[in-house]
Amino acid sequence: MIRSLRAQLALWHGGLLALTLILVASLTYIVLRQVLSSLADAALQDYADKTARNIAGALYSAEKMAPRGVLSDEERRQVVKSLVDTTSWGRFVQVDDPQGLPIAWADALRTQKFPDRTETRVHILSHQQRVAFDTLTDPGPYPMRVVTVPVEMGPRIPFLVRVGAPVEGVEEAIHRVSTLLLVLTPSVFVIALAGGWILVGRSLKPVDEMTRAALSIESRRLDLRLVPPSPDNEIGRLASALNEMIARLDRSFRQTERFSADASHELKTPLTTIRGEAEVALMGERTPEQYRSTLRSIVEETERLSEIVNNLLLLSRADADQVRLKREPVALDQVAMQAFEPMERLAHRKNISLDIQEMEEIILPGDALWLQQLITNLLHNAINYTPEGGTVTLSLVREDAGEEAAVLSVRDTGPGIPAEHLPYIFDRFYRVDSGRSRDQGGSGLGLNIARWVAESHGGTLTAASTPGLGSTFTVRLPLRANGDEAGQRTPEHLNT
Repeated sequence: MIRSLRAQLALWHGGLLALTLILVASLTYIVLRQVLSSLADAALQDYADKTARNIAGALYSAEKMAPRGVLSDEERRQVVKSLVDTTSWGRFVQVDDPQGLPIAWADALRTQKFPDRTETRVHILSHQQRVAFDTLTDPGPYPMRVVTVPVEMGPRIPFLVRVGAPVEGVEEAIHRVSTLLLVLTPSVFVIALAGGWILVGRSLKPVDEMTRAALSIESRRLDLRLVPPSPDNEIGRLASALNEMIARLDRSFRQTERFSADASHELKTPLTTIRGEAEVALMGERTPEQYRSTLRSIVEETERLSEIVNNLLLLSRADADQVRLKREPVALDQVAMQAFEPMERLAHRKNISLDIQEMEEIILPGDALWLQQLITNLLHNAINYTPEGGTVTLSLVREDAGEEAAVLSVRDTGPGIPAEHLPYIFDRFYRVDSGRSRDQGGSGLGLNIARWVAESHGGTLTAASTPGLGSTFTVRLPLRANGDEAGQRTPEHLNT
């Protein structure tokens, strides 16, 4: 099996070209033979018609000169015979009577006459046809084409004129053309096949160059790009598509490397703390209260480590599309209140005011547990970043502009997020201030999980912030018709 694309294309090109050349040569041969034969028959018939008219004219003249104005059959034969002696006829001309007997002929037919064709003679004498062609193979090395026409004198046909001509000229012309086609067809095929091989090679040369360039691109050299010879043709568009794919791979590799480094660091930090606390406790005798304090610190770090691992496992399952969310009517306001109550106690311990600005009753299809996790993550993030004495506000309203949606907002009075960091705050382990955030207990995965929950419900999660004034996180979730009206609570649809 031929594996080379160049060879395959060249062979396909050669095969189609060979078929085309054979068809063209065959059609040329057939058409040329028909044209030459038609021209020869037309010339032969024209000569036969002129001869028949000359004979008819001579008979009319003889009848006018006859005493009674009528000639006998024998007298007509004599007129035709005398016409042979006084006229230079073609090489193969013969005049037959209605019975098929030759009565006059050219010198070339003195030794061998045209054989009688009874069927042709009957058809002409009965006026069923005026002209008849036959092909004789006996007279010589080449077949002879013979045409038979009547000598017409009113309704009478006293004689038949038969004119023949060898097809030597036609056959020689056909033979020469056949020889020329037999020589030219293979020559054109070989030349075109060689040209096709060269053109295919030149066309595929950029592909070979791109292949070598692509093989040189590794995970540590994803900054390299393919350079097409022309960006407007098919190969250029292929190179552009490959460059886009390489760019996506580059971003994916960079993100994976950053994620691996951040995850290792996040996991290493609590482990280092646990080990340090344990080593300090083992260095000497300590009071029971000091041991209890060390154990409390170890427990806190263990819980933080467990939270990070659980979140990583969750995101890994989500990336693998292994998390299945429910689709059932959920009272979003009740879910928000279930997330609000434990966060209110956390805010109280940090001397932060956690308030509800507005809370409309809204029903939408979704998973209550995951929606509660979404709201909890947003409230926890806002409380972590809000200083003592600050305020965090939760609101839930129904938006009727365009497609109906539930709009949940969490607003804080924290330090805010600089504009250059806003596009990245939903990335995993991304921190505006890594040191302070870690001290505040965040894992760096809460906002990423929150965005995944929102998008899994067909919604969006966006952030807006003004440095020094605080931040606002907004979730928009689509509503669908449930019960009497989308977003309206009915008792049978409550899921608490």
